[in-house]
Amino acid sequence: MARMNRAINPMWINMYVVAVLDNGEQRTFLSEELKILDRIVYATICGKQKQFVLADVVDIVPVDEGPKHSKVLQPPRRVQ
Repeated sequence: MARMNRAINPMWINMYVVAVLDNGEQRTFLSEELKILDRIVYATICGKQKQFVLADVVDIVPVDEGPKHSKVLQPPRRVQ
């Protein structure tokens, strides 16, 4: 039976930016879940499972949720 490799997730990161080559063009997706099995990358994108050959993957970057108590940025006030 093949072994399933998941991205190491010590910070409970559950989103990844995945960049892949598609007919020579780079495409970038936000994935909610990521698995690598037998040189195939399985990524959940917009709730649907997509498959990519590992050789076509340019980069995988985990998305950190940021500080727990970060403030929401507000747009600058308009001076009247």
